[in-house]
Amino acid sequence: MTAADLWKAFSRADLDPDALALGGLTRREAVVRVTELAERLRAEGVRPAETVGLQGPNQPEWVLGLLALTAAGACPLLLPADSPPAETRRLLRTAGARRTLVADPGEADRAVLRAEDAGAEEELVADGITAAEADSGAAVHAPGTVVLVSSGSTGTPKLVARSPRSVLDEGVRYHHAGLARPDDSVLLPLPLSHAYALGWLAGALVAGAHVDPVPPRAVGAVHSRLRERATVLVTVPGLARVLARRRALAEDAPFPALRRVMAGAGYVDAELDALWTRTIGVGVSRNYGSSETGSVLWGDPGLASGAVGRPMPGVRVDLLDPDGTPLPGQEAAQGELAVVLEDGSAHRLHDLADRDEHGVHRILGRARIGVVRRGARWVSTMEVESVLRAAPGVADVSVTATGPDDSDDQGLTVEYVPADAALAAPSRVQAYARAELAAYKVPDSFQPRYRLRRSAVGKAQAAPVYRLARAARPSSTVEQVLAAALTELGLPPHLADGGTAADLARTTGLRADVLSPVLDTAGALGLLVTDTASAGAPDAWAPSPDVVSAGRALAARVRGEAAGDPPTPPELPAGPPAPEKALRASVEGLLAEAAVDGALLEIGDGGAPPAADAEYGACVVLGGVHGPAAQLGPLAALLRPKGLLVVADAFVPDPLALTDDLSRTTVVRWLVDGHLHWWTTQELRAGLEAVGLRVEESRGAEQAPYAILVARKPS
Repeated sequence: MTAADLWKAFSRADLDPDALALGGLTRREAVVRVTELAERLRAEGVRPAETVGLQGPNQPEWVLGLLALTAAGACPLLLPADSPPAETRRLLRTAGARRTLVADPGEADRAVLRAEDAGAEEELVADGITAAEADSGAAVHAPGTVVLVSSGSTGTPKLVARSPRSVLDEGVRYHHAGLARPDDSVLLPLPLSHAYALGWLAGALVAGAHVDPVPPRAVGAVHSRLRERATVLVTVPGLARVLARRRALAEDAPFPALRRVMAGAGYVDAELDALWTRTIGVGVSRNYGSSETGSVLWGDPGLASGAVGRPMPGVRVDLLDPDGTPLPGQEAAQGELAVVLEDGSAHRLHDLADRDEHGVHRILGRARIGVVRRGARWVSTMEVESVLRAAPGVADVSVTATGPDDSDDQGLTVEYVPADAALAAPSRVQAYARAELAAYKVPDSFQPRYRLRRSAVGKAQAAPVYRLARAARPSSTVEQVLAAALTELGLPPHLADGGTAADLARTTGLRADVLSPVLDTAGALGLLVTDTASAGAPDAWAPSPDVVSAGRALAARVRGEAAGDPPTPPELPAGPPAPEKALRASVEGLLAEAAVDGALLEIGDGGAPPAADAEYGACVVLGGVHGPAAQLGPLAALLRPKGLLVVADAFVPDPLALTDDLSRTTVVRWLVDGHLHWWTTQELRAGLEAVGLRVEESRGAEQAPYAILVARKPS
């Protein structure tokens, strides 16, 4: 590849200017848009080698912004679209970036991209750092360097700089491997800021293929693109499972143009491969790499669980023994992965893998994190997670090691989200593990949780260390309720030094499962922070009696005490509004279209599923699905085969980023009332599937913050 960077690769003269290149734009139209934007960036003072943040939803405009920054010689800092403002400020500060390019498809003049300072200098000063100090602490990169934010498998996010040559080399690998071809239309429902998406984007641009980015959870958009033109679908295992279970996709399959489905950035098991082969007609390929190196291994469908295939073209992959010596390359072996890239640079990837006699690699997990020594044997936590994910009633699961890293007999702890408290009781999940796993792989502890922290591409994230925010005097009533609860629990002295929910629970004797969402919510409201730069002693304040009452009720739940009737003084904001007639009309319309076969049961807000012998053709749940106990199993049991479950309830888009007053009020009200389950539609979807239902539709409702999910019981 003779091009110098992604922009040169995209705009080279040998490519057809009138062919679709990016979303609905031809290459000619996209080149004009990028050229104009790059000129505007230069006119606004963007300098060569200046680090500039790039943030926005998964749309063609994001790619235009990346190419324009590259054309201007800037160093794009790829900011996750779902990062809350405080995290974005920290990343900008760490990278020394004082300017952000925001992708905004909603602009009426179709310029859709704007460069803006967004008060960066003022924000730095507010954090106690001058602009000069921010500049002096930032690394200096060559023009066109892409700066990535590493994802959650290693815990704390860090910045990784990839040179223009490194990004292009990865794109050439995809092209030479035949994964990205000139006649392809590559569908990218991935967070474009992620290293995995950047590699595929580079591969498509190098090959001269059409790139079609869509939002990660836009299942309908993925469906329509597969029907229209997509030849390659790039996804992650979690989304791949959702897509394969979508009835519309299965009914429309096979898709004549679709030739490859690639799942990376996660553990792919044989069950997922078989599911796609059975329902869509195309198996799941595998992809593996790191933020520093890009993709280095890939494999065709049909591999064993956890296997990711052979080295990509141009890359040498070694397995190292404990002393760091490469093991013979022609033999089956087990060791730490290391690669040598096209430029001769060597990288240890800190993952353990085994290689069979055919040269196929299987990832066991992170060295000292995802691979556990138990006696004379190694255990992959990813393998255990894959098995337990299929346990009845388990909606999500994470397996971690306990004990010293250098121990030869570490423990295993399972944290999981039950879809039904009885169906997925710890004893039942443990029994399932004993039936499905060798004795040395069975975990020691099984801990139910309300939710697990995951990144945008589904990787389990380390629990954050929370501290008191500097001068975070609670202003709104919901903030005061959370602050009063923390005070009632005696946490401020401990939070001054910082701690995770598990650490604080052990120190104070509180319930870690309830304390975790309380701390997350306090962080989303700005009362707590996860970095030391913004930590400090908050200003003193005097809560009202009503606020104290609500805070005590919440504190009682965290202690595991009976909270009694939830407080409802006029000053405490109410929860989400009751369902209106329009919402009921939407539900009735869905039922009419579905032609329900059998009796209809409606369960109102706060109602419990009846212990009835009859099986219903449809069940409608209006509100009240959020807890306090997970009870999706009884709902599924009410339905006859092919029966329909319609859930219309209030949801928040992200419990870790409460950006509007309604979401903030709703979440705090839920905490006080003890509603701790299914805060997002994605969480409820996983729970419904865990009790054997197939989610067919999920859509927003006109009445905010309600949404409607439709699930069917398989025959």
